[in-house]
Amino acid sequence: IGYSFIVTFVILKILDVIPGLGLRAEDVEEDGGLDIALHGERAYVGDGAD
Repeated sequence: IGYSFIVTFVILKILDVIPGLGLRAEDVEEDGGLDIALHGERAYVGDGAD
């Protein structure tokens, strides 16, 4: 289990350093909705649950 954790951690850190392959979306994209940022359309219409 320790080996798997270390190798996975190293792979994720390498991917996080490469431009364009980050593990997280930009804050602006998250605020606007990832469905719009990735697919160019809104998946759900409405304000959501309050």
